[in-house]
Amino acid sequence: MTIDVSAESARGNPPPLAGRRPPRCPPFIKVSSPDDLLPYLRNVAERPYSQGLHPAWDLQPGERVLVQVDNWHDPLCIAAIEAILKEKGCNYVFETKDRGPIPTFAGHNEVEFFIEFTRELAELMDRWAEIERTAQYDKILWGFGGPILGDAKIRVQRLPFITPEMCANPAHMMPIELLEALDEWTWNKVTGARRIHITDPEGTNLSYTNHDEYYDADRRFFNPQLIEQWFPQNQAYAKRPLGGHIWGKPWVFLDGSFEDGEGVIAGTMNHIGPHEAIRMTVKDSLVQEITGGGEYGNKLRAVQERTKNDQFPGHPGQGLLHWWEASIGTNPKIHRPREDYMQGWCCGLYERMRSGVVHIGFGTIVSSEPEREAIRQGLEAGHFHVHLYFPTVTATMADGTEELIIDEGHLTALDAPEIREIAAKYGDPDVLLSEDWIPAIPGLNMDGDYQADYAADPMDWTMTELHVCRKWHNLYMKMISSGEGGHAHHH
Repeated sequence: MTIDVSAESARGNPPPLAGRRPPRCPPFIKVSSPDDLLPYLRNVAERPYSQGLHPAWDLQPGERVLVQVDNWHDPLCIAAIEAILKEKGCNYVFETKDRGPIPTFAGHNEVEFFIEFTRELAELMDRWAEIERTAQYDKILWGFGGPILGDAKIRVQRLPFITPEMCANPAHMMPIELLEALDEWTWNKVTGARRIHITDPEGTNLSYTNHDEYYDADRRFFNPQLIEQWFPQNQAYAKRPLGGHIWGKPWVFLDGSFEDGEGVIAGTMNHIGPHEAIRMTVKDSLVQEITGGGEYGNKLRAVQERTKNDQFPGHPGQGLLHWWEASIGTNPKIHRPREDYMQGWCCGLYERMRSGVVHIGFGTIVSSEPEREAIRQGLEAGHFHVHLYFPTVTATMADGTEELIIDEGHLTALDAPEIREIAAKYGDPDVLLSEDWIPAIPGLNMDGDYQADYAADPMDWTMTELHVCRKWHNLYMKMISSGEGGHAHHH
């Protein structure tokens, strides 16, 4: 099957998504002391432990907790975390890594950053394994994502609290029962699908066969033999969906005869930040031609050239840039941070957990044993991303019917009656299940020319939008209003 995609066909005038997915973002919460952060962290501290990306610390009196931070974390956040650990009666140690001055990133920095960070993760996992052997701590609080070790003696949990704004976020007040129900609903749709098709108005058009071989006999979890091969250090964790980050494509490779991912990856954002519009063709789950992308595109083409003849452990063929990830965010309250955006860890990584955002990943499979083996072999391991804000993810089910998992950036789980019933236990379902943040993209969900006003320099647009939203929130909401409020025509 050959997919023919014309990105232009998705861009109309008026903007195709202005009525359905108008831009919005929440008011900026000014934080002046660690006390302002305590309600959010207290809720996180009391959530039952889970292994996903939802921070859920389940802190208990007397627990020995290692907090791994670095000098890019805001001191207000560190102070608030310490206050909660004290309040919960934990014995804690802060280990602070000096990463040097906080850098100002651009999207193209993702390439060297993720190659370096992949090496760092492999070392960190070895260190955790040593801590687990010595049973020195009960819990480690660390990081946004990445690996988790076995749960035998030590539990590793998330710490996405880099700046006060990233902490004082309604996402961290969401009931964990509701978040887990959204995860479960989405995972059930993915595992039930025999084929998955992903499109996005920025030009992505990808599909793959969701083979039985990826899963166990019931298609409930991933295939235990594969998981033993890819994630021997924690098979119970690796076989399941990852909370807040549902695998829309299995995070393992089958051999080359099965891997049939095909189409186009296109977008303007990765885990670090915005970049010029990039377009990559994919055949047999391998990235073929890379066009555009500015400096990000140049760096990816260089990596592609350097690694084209390398056989990475577990990869279905030669080359680094094999497509393996199409992960689905599930928390409607996550929003892109505005203050100090693109400074250190305050970057594109956080937003990928918002419900209905999909991030496409290609390269080595994060924290897998084959990736660690690639590093031991001295290969250039790492993986890279493109974010999709308005994806439509269509699942073809066993009986041939089609179901939407995501509809133009809206996670359909948010509308499911059983999800709304759970939400009603905690408040107004309409409020709890509405997305707080939808980015403003000219030509897609607001007036403007996609190419000229946005895609040629997404960094300039994004930084301007975030600045206006933070400083003049009420004016921002009027400026982007559409539909009933009337379009602002500025041509």
